[in-house]
Amino acid sequence: MDPIRLVWPGGESGFALPIDRLRALQTETERGPEELFNRLRLGTWAPDEILAILRQGLIGAGMEVETAGPLVAGVVATAPWAKLKLTAAAVLRHALFGPEDDRVGKPEGATEAAPENGASPASTETAP
Repeated sequence: MDPIRLVWPGGESGFALPIDRLRALQTETERGPEELFNRLRLGTWAPDEILAILRQGLIGAGMEVETAGPLVAGVVATAPWAKLKLTAAAVLRHALFGPEDDRVGKPEGATEAAPENGASPASTETAP
């Protein structure tokens, strides 16, 4: 999955949480990604969880570890937590559910092609 590009208090950055970064995030927070996402949605998050999501997301998108940690630490010193929470939620949402325009199932307006004889496809098979 491609990184998501977000404008956040640290500027415009790419964020991604491939499996290795999700594992690192789980180890660091002792919580799975969906639990973290729900904690952000419900307002039961902890500051270190937000920091970990942002840092791991930056690293997952290709930023060096030595750059990501100080960047997040510097942003946290001046940015409102609500903005950081929204960014962290967007990063996790992208990792869990994919791009917002990536719908599950058939594309809108797609129909099943009718057989060449013009009959509708059978909904069940007939008995022998």
